[in-house]
Amino acid sequence: MRLSVVITGLALVAVAATASGCGSSKPEQAKAAVVPSPTPTPRKVVVVVDHKKKAETMTTAGTVRAVLAQVGVQLGPHDLVTPPADAAPAATVKVLRLLSDPVTKVVKIPAPIVRKKSSKVPAFSQKVLRKGRTGLKQVQVAYVRRKGKKVKAIIAQKIKRKPVSQIIAVGPQPTGVGSAARLNWSGLAKCESGGNPRAVNPAGYYGLYQFNRQSWATVGGSGLPSQASAAEQTYRAQLLYNRVNGNWQGQWPNCGRYLFS
Repeated sequence: MRLSVVITGLALVAVAATASGCGSSKPEQAKAAVVPSPTPTPRKVVVVVDHKKKAETMTTAGTVRAVLAQVGVQLGPHDLVTPPADAAPAATVKVLRLLSDPVTKVVKIPAPIVRKKSSKVPAFSQKVLRKGRTGLKQVQVAYVRRKGKKVKAIIAQKIKRKPVSQIIAVGPQPTGVGSAARLNWSGLAKCESGGNPRAVNPAGYYGLYQFNRQSWATVGGSGLPSQASAAEQTYRAQLLYNRVNGNWQGQWPNCGRYLFS
C-alpha cells in the first residue's frame, strides 16, 4: 500500500515537470525579431531667393538649413527664411536677402470715401450718412539691395483692422435755374472777376460773381464762394438773381448789364 502511494507521487511530479517545460530541448524564450529602420523617401523642394527660383532638388534633409546647404545657398546675418532655418522643409523654401534687421511698425489705412447721389440733399451740398474709421496695418520694413543700391522696402505686411468707408450723400448739381439760366453769366463773370472762380477782393468779395459772405449764405452757400466750384457759383448767382426779382443793380451795379449782352 505504501509502495503504491510513492509510485503515484512520482508520477505526479513527472507530469508537472513535463507541463512546465523541464527537460525540453527548446530555448526558454524566442529571440525578438529585428525590424530595420525605414529608408527616408526623397521629396522635391524648390528654393526661392528674393522672389526668384534659385534651385530645385530631391532631398531627404530634415531641416531647411540642410536643404540650403545642399543647393549652395548661404544665409546672411539678417536674411529671412520661410520656413525657419531649423524647421522641417516645406515644398517651397523662401529666402529674402536683407541688409538690416526688419523693423515692425503699425500704420493707419485711410478710410475710403463713398459718395452717393441723393435728391434729398440740397443742390451742391452733401451730408455724411456714415462716419468712416481708419484701418490699421502692421508692416515690416528693412533695407534691401535693389539694382545695386541700398533702399528701404516693405518686406511684409498684415491687416490688423480693416478700414470702414465713409458714406456721403451728394445733392444734385443742376446746370441752371429757370429763365435766369438763359442770361449771359459768363459775360458777368468776366467783368466781375476776369472769369476766375478763385478771385478774392480784399474788400470782402469772392469768386466768379464777387459774392459777399452774406449774399452767398442767403442762397444756401456755405464756406467762401471762392472755395466752391464754378458750377455751384453760377447756380447760386442765378438763385440770387431770382431772389431779388431780377433787380441786378443792387448786386452787380457795374457789371450787371453784361447779363443781357
